[in-house]
Amino acid sequence: MVTPIEKQDEWIHSVCDMCFAACGLLAHVKDGVLVKLEGDPNCPASEGHLCAKGQAGLIGVYDPSRVKAPLKRTNPEKGIGVDPKWQEISWDEALDLLVQKLKKVRDEDPRKLVIASFDLVALASFTPPWGMAFGTPNVVWTGYYCGNYLHSSMYLTNGSFHSDFDLDYCNYAILLGNQQGFMGGLNANVTSRKTAAARKRGMRVVVVDPVGTNAAAKADEWVPIRPGTDGAFILSLIHVLLNELNCYDREFLSGRTNAAYLVGKEGHYLKEGANGKPLIWDRRNEGAVAFDQSDVDPALEGWFEVAGEKCQPAFQALREHVKQYTPEQVAPITTISADTIRRIAKEFGEAARI
Repeated sequence: MVTPIEKQDEWIHSVCDMCFAACGLLAHVKDGVLVKLEGDPNCPASEGHLCAKGQAGLIGVYDPSRVKAPLKRTNPEKGIGVDPKWQEISWDEALDLLVQKLKKVRDEDPRKLVIASFDLVALASFTPPWGMAFGTPNVVWTGYYCGNYLHSSMYLTNGSFHSDFDLDYCNYAILLGNQQGFMGGLNANVTSRKTAAARKRGMRVVVVDPVGTNAAAKADEWVPIRPGTDGAFILSLIHVLLNELNCYDREFLSGRTNAAYLVGKEGHYLKEGANGKPLIWDRRNEGAVAFDQSDVDPALEGWFEVAGEKCQPAFQALREHVKQYTPEQVAPITTISADTIRRIAKEFGEAARI
C-alpha cells in the first residue's frame, strides 16, 4: 500500500512591511502557495488586525508584473515617456557591475558617493556605518517630505523622532493637517482603534485642514483653513490660552520644561560662566541659580537683573511674543473667525483639566 504524501497546510508568523507600523501577521500557506494574510492576534502592537493595504500584500507575491530579477537599463536616453528598455540580468552580473562602479568612485574620491533612500530600516542600521567604511559622509534619509514639520519640531523640543497624543486619556484632539487616528500615522491600526474607543467615551475631535479629508468627514467639527496659515492659528490659540484665559500648567512648565530659563536681551539663555548651566530666577531666595538646583521656586514671569543684564523667563518672552496673534488679527489670515478661534482655545484648555 502506498502512503499518500502529506499535504502542506500551515500558518507562518511574519511581519507586514507595507508601512512603518510593522504589524504582526500570519501567512497561510497551502502546498507551497501563499493563499491568505491575516493579522497575528499574538502581536502586542496590532493585536490581530491588518489594514486593507496589509491584506493586499498577497497581490504583490503573485503579481505578473512584479520584478523577479535585477534589471539593467539598456537605453542611455532618459525622459518622460522614454522607454528605458530594461533587460533582465543575473545577480552575479548585477553585483559585478555594482562593484565596478563603486570601485571607480572610491578610487577617485569616495565622497562623490551619495546614498539617499527612503528605507528607514536601512538608513537607521547598516547604511551609515557602511558609508563610513566606504569613506563617504553623504548618507541621507530622504523621507522628511512625509513629516518634516513633526520630526524637526520633535527633535528640537524633546529629542525624539515622533510625537503622539495619549489617546487613553485625551479628551480633546485638534488635528492640524494630519489624520492621526483615522488610518494615518506611524501605526494606523493601533491609533484608529484607540481613537474609536476614545470617541466612544467622549473625546472631541476637531480637524483643521484646507481639505475635507477622511478625518474631517468623521470628526466632531471640521474647520477649513487657508493653506499655509497653520502657524498663525496655533500662535493665536496659545495667545488666548496664556494671555486671555491664563490657562497653563505652572507646575509642569517650571519643573519639566525650559519655560523658567532666563533669556537675555540678545535672546540667548543666561548661563553660569561661559559654558555653564542655564539660569532660572528662584523666587524663594530672590536670585539666579542653576536650573537643576534643588528646593527652588522658579519664576515664570517678571523682569530681573543678573550680573548687570536685564532678563526674563522664556515663558514670559513667549507670552509677550504671541500677543501679536490675537484672534482678530489672525482671522483674516487663516479665514477662521475670531469667535471660532477663541471657542476652540477655551474648549481645548477646559478639556486639559489643568
